Amino acid sequence: MEDAHSLKDFLDCYGPSLAKRVNDELEVIHDPLNDEAGDMDGILDNLNKRPFPVQKEVIKGVVKSFKSGNRSVYITAEMGSGKTLMGIASALLLKKRPRVLIMCPPHLVRKWIKEIRETFSISKIFNLNGKHCLSILEGLRSPKPGTLPEFYVIGRERAKTSFQWRPAVTKRRSENYCPKCGGLLLDKDGVPLPVFEKNTQGKYKKKYECLNMITKWVWDPETNTHKSIQRKCGEQLWQPDTDNHKYRKYMPAMFIKNKLRNFFDVLIADEIHQYRNLSGQGFAFGILSSVCKYTLGLTGTLMGGYAMDLFYLIYRTHPEVMLGDDNQWNNPTGFMNKYGVLERVTIISEEDGLTVKSKKRTIVKAKPGVSPLLMGKMLLSNSVFLRLSDMSENLPEYEEEVIELKMNNQQGEAYKSFEDDMKQALREALAVGDNSLLGSYLNALLSYPDRIYQGVTVYHPRTHALVAFGPSISDEMPKERELLQIIDTEISNGRKVLVYIQNSNTTDISPRLVKMIAGKGYRVKVLRSGDTERRSEKIDKWVSNGLDVMICNPRLVETGLDLLSFPAIVFYQCGYSTYTLRQASRRSWRITQKDPVKVYYLTYSETMQTRAMKLIATKLEISLALEGELTDKGLSALSESSDSMTRELARALLEQISFSGSLKDMWAAYRKKEVQVNCNVYDTKPVELKEGELPVNVEKMSVEAEQIGDKVVKVSFIEYVGRRKKVTRIEVKESELDQMIKESDGPITLQLAMF
Repeated sequence: MEDAHSLKDFLDCYGPSLAKRVNDELEVIHDPLNDEAGDMDGILDNLNKRPFPVQKEVIKGVVKSFKSGNRSVYITAEMGSGKTLMGIASALLLKKRPRVLIMCPPHLVRKWIKEIRETFSISKIFNLNGKHCLSILEGLRSPKPGTLPEFYVIGRERAKTSFQWRPAVTKRRSENYCPKCGGLLLDKDGVPLPVFEKNTQGKYKKKYECLNMITKWVWDPETNTHKSIQRKCGEQLWQPDTDNHKYRKYMPAMFIKNKLRNFFDVLIADEIHQYRNLSGQGFAFGILSSVCKYTLGLTGTLMGGYAMDLFYLIYRTHPEVMLGDDNQWNNPTGFMNKYGVLERVTIISEEDGLTVKSKKRTIVKAKPGVSPLLMGKMLLSNSVFLRLSDMSENLPEYEEEVIELKMNNQQGEAYKSFEDDMKQALREALAVGDNSLLGSYLNALLSYPDRIYQGVTVYHPRTHALVAFGPSISDEMPKERELLQIIDTEISNGRKVLVYIQNSNTTDISPRLVKMIAGKGYRVKVLRSGDTERRSEKIDKWVSNGLDVMICNPRLVETGLDLLSFPAIVFYQCGYSTYTLRQASRRSWRITQKDPVKVYYLTYSETMQTRAMKLIATKLEISLALEGELTDKGLSALSESSDSMTRELARALLEQISFSGSLKDMWAAYRKKEVQVNCNVYDTKPVELKEGELPVNVEKMSVEAEQIGDKVVKVSFIEYVGRRKKVTRIEVKESELDQMIKESDGPITLQLAMF
């Protein structure tokens, strides 16, 4: 034990004995290695779309968990691992003719309907996301005996949509009175309640209740008489706005609760992590989960690093577990104390001689970090976990390339001056405790190099004083030339290109990119927000009409959509959300993809863009701790991380923090760690290679290779052409070597080739 200095060292030393102890004492519901094939395999093999072997084991584990008495199960599987198919198959195995309610993001409603038809065509499918939702549900109140499996698909927004509301008070002259107690409506300070106050969008701001104290007579058993007590009236001062016919009058989730309880056998909640808070969507999910016999949650990211992410979610799916652990619904802080990380900052003001006591104020703030007890008590018996690496034999090749470009002299000088002005303004704002400027200032620094042709003027959001001015430069910029070169290369090889930008009303650079790309003869479209349900159909139509390049914000496609037609992805602008970056980069890397997938990240060196990418690389490496990678950083490093990416970027700007290593090296370190997690190995050693002659136009080249455990050989070819550094990596997987050995009885010769 003295030699174990970290959790990783401890597991390396005592892992085998711990694994044996767990294996001996843990009650396993489904063991893929030892359980015999049963009726479930026959049903799965008869589906139109057959699951892969690993998917079959997940499906059987879910069904066995339900049949053993568990009401709710989570499938936590990586993006692209086929959660939709596994959800449909699980429902079909659970009952011969199940009635299944599917709650999903609105842009995935039609995808679910399409997947159901492709998986099991002999079934009834109902789209509850339209205006006839309530009439369809009304018809189910007197159902006929089911002859086929029935699937009902509803978008999460539609499930929670209810009536609009308006204030409900009694008016006398210019004053408002409670319709129940008749008292004048005043707040605690004696000021009239602003029940009719509206926001800038013309909607009423807040729902109020009557705070007047009223007399109530209650029976006193000790004296055998009635006595009067004072209590708050509490009358709700709002009512449905029945005059507004544009909005529905009945929430579908509430209709199902009141009229169709136990009608549905299974609720499948897609992207279940989006129902983890007190939003209307979370409320609707909680209602539906309580009235369906079983609940199956699908997600790629069950939690975002905070224990609080799971509090309301587990309460809605496993209330008995939370109550048994003495967690009260109205006390999420107590749950965080048990299983999370809370930071308490006590601020004591200096005595001013005017008061006896100094003022003391305590601020409690949640920090990233989760106790392992949460996994054991709440999740282990209710979850099935699946990584894409478990299905590596069915995945195409995946490659990432970070291209760091140097700005030309004119562009570099303009940016340096703009950054200096912004830095000074940010320093002055933070000195007086003003953090409201962080987001707008940093977004301006991130976007200015890409929209330098427009010029940027930044004003203070409150005083409207000029903060910084970035002049406009109309020449073609290095990143634009690089993008066009990538598009030329990929399309010449018959591969369509998806370009991600962080477009908004003020920073939209898509018109310029469209003009440049279309000027080279390519067909290009920009995907905008709106019409979420038909988004997938719109993309498919563009592709069938010969689309070459699609431009969009990554947030529009980060969940659910399979963009198999775009094996080449370019992050022209990356932003600084690690979650969005990981989700969006995997849009076309799916088990049904046939072509190799390549992702490009474009950034300008010595700018805020590169600082953001370096910070993202470190965050991505740490995030692997939540997926099974136990390094010396681990969850402790995650717990010690600062509040947000915005604050860390501001700190990197003002304090000139130098991240260790170049961006390419940091990104390579993250990718290397990801390979280690996938292959479950941690020891690497270099492999010596002889360098050959330099190719044409290449000034310098180096070859680096390393063996990761005994499973992957990784070779990096690094070429320097002018200002551009190109890195090409080749990985040889254990499964490929095993296949070669099986096919040949003699000695094996392995030749690596780039093409």
